[in-house]
Amino acid sequence: MTPKKVKILLVEDNELNQKFALAVLKRLGYVTDVAKNGLVALELIQANKYDLVLMDIQMPEMNGIEATIAIRKLEAANIIERVPIIAVTAFAMEHDRRNCFDAGMDDFLSKPFKPAELELKIKAFL
Repeated sequence: MTPKKVKILLVEDNELNQKFALAVLKRLGYVTDVAKNGLVALELIQANKYDLVLMDIQMPEMNGIEATIAIRKLEAANIIERVPIIAVTAFAMEHDRRNCFDAGMDDFLSKPFKPAELELKIKAFL
């Protein structure tokens, strides 16, 4: 898939982190929507088709673990197609990784990340 045909959902509540990730994704040529929490992400994912989700973990209203579980339930009910979810979080301990994978996430990227690291993670799923 060429970047212009790839649609990514960035789920991140911190404005500074949003701006950084959006700048990197734009430079890489990806079309990106932003959700400020898991509840908004659930609305967007049911209204749009995404090729990949970048999911923060700690957010207000609905965190990334809860949102991932809800997304996987929508997939299991055939309401949406399966979408790869990459955790993007400052929580980098082994139990944090395990929690992400147990919730149904496909990969893990620790903050702060380098643009090249994000690019590699995205390309691995496309």
